[in-house]
Amino acid sequence: MMDQLKLKLQEYYQRYRLIGQRVKSAKEDTGFEDVLDMENDILSQFGLPASKRFVQILHDFVQQGQVNDHLLDYVSKKLRSAAKKYLLSPVMSDIELLEHARELKRSPYDVLPELGYPAHEYSLFLVGELLYRRNMAASDVLDELKKMQHFDSWNDLMVLSKMNNYSTHELYTKLKKQELRFVDDFIQFTRRQETSKQVNRRATPIEEGYKPNYKTISKVQVEDIVFDEQTTPSLFGKIKSGRGYARITISLEFSELNQILMNSDTLGIEISNLIKKRLSDPAAEKPTVIDIRAEFGDVLKLDNCYLEVYKPQHREGQKWVEDKDNFYFVDKILSKKEFEKRSKEAEVKQKIQECLELIGGSYVYYQRLRRLGITDEEAKLRAGLQDELLFKLSFFLNKLKD
Repeated sequence: MMDQLKLKLQEYYQRYRLIGQRVKSAKEDTGFEDVLDMENDILSQFGLPASKRFVQILHDFVQQGQVNDHLLDYVSKKLRSAAKKYLLSPVMSDIELLEHARELKRSPYDVLPELGYPAHEYSLFLVGELLYRRNMAASDVLDELKKMQHFDSWNDLMVLSKMNNYSTHELYTKLKKQELRFVDDFIQFTRRQETSKQVNRRATPIEEGYKPNYKTISKVQVEDIVFDEQTTPSLFGKIKSGRGYARITISLEFSELNQILMNSDTLGIEISNLIKKRLSDPAAEKPTVIDIRAEFGDVLKLDNCYLEVYKPQHREGQKWVEDKDNFYFVDKILSKKEFEKRSKEAEVKQKIQECLELIGGSYVYYQRLRRLGITDEEAKLRAGLQDELLFKLSFFLNKLKD
């Protein structure tokens, strides 16, 4: 069996080298599918799924300058060691595996094959976006994966996602009958990503066609920061909710992240320096996860700024529906001084509005007195409208209500 394995490894090495050293260029070659099949075959002999961390052992192997018995023995030993560790690891249910993966921010390319699902664009969206970034329940993500696998709808969804008026196509009706919940969200997400790549920024709600519900949050306790070159950074942490804390995920631009970190004293500057270091390191794992407590001994408390945020919305038929998950986009970042100024202005505007309502109401009282036969001068006096300018203002304010 070992001889057969060595022959397979040798053939894999030669085929991979033929189609190029890098996987990206290999994808353009017709022989790439055969190489993938060989990877699955070799790993399955050890009882390993074709997840990223195990495939990487094979990719490291083909980067060596020449193949010989010593190298074949070495890679075989490495695969056996990985298999022993993997097969002897604690048995977890699929939901536990997903929840554990979220805690550790494991690559979806590792998690999905271990669950028995393909690393398809939709499954990557379910795990990477909905589970990790939007804190969706693991059971909801797993249910969706099961339905996709049961109906084998992967290709149908990709075909549908390329259509302009996708919601009127028969494939859309078919997928909806299969009770797939996140089709609309996925298609709109992929289009947002495409727009973002083209203009290097996130599409605004106005550009997408909905009006968001803004809210201002502060004192967020940031535990992790996740980023890579393709997607905007995300903050994972907690925020005060009643007597306890609720988990929250906040997506923002790199410029906004830098603004927050520069306003967060020494710890913020240290985190900013670490991010720059990771971004400039080509060998850094992608996506990059910065566990702030593990790296610096404490979480990052955003005490010196206020974030104006909104939940993204997606279309369901003709309606825009706000996402239920505790996931937000940043619209504006306000310093403490700016927030206090804005709050004061809002308070003053509210007081002015209350005064105007009282003045407008005085005209109604004036009219009632006149109907009772009280003289014009006396009615104005009793209604507090003896000043001519005030009387005119009250008259026009009352007109606005009509």
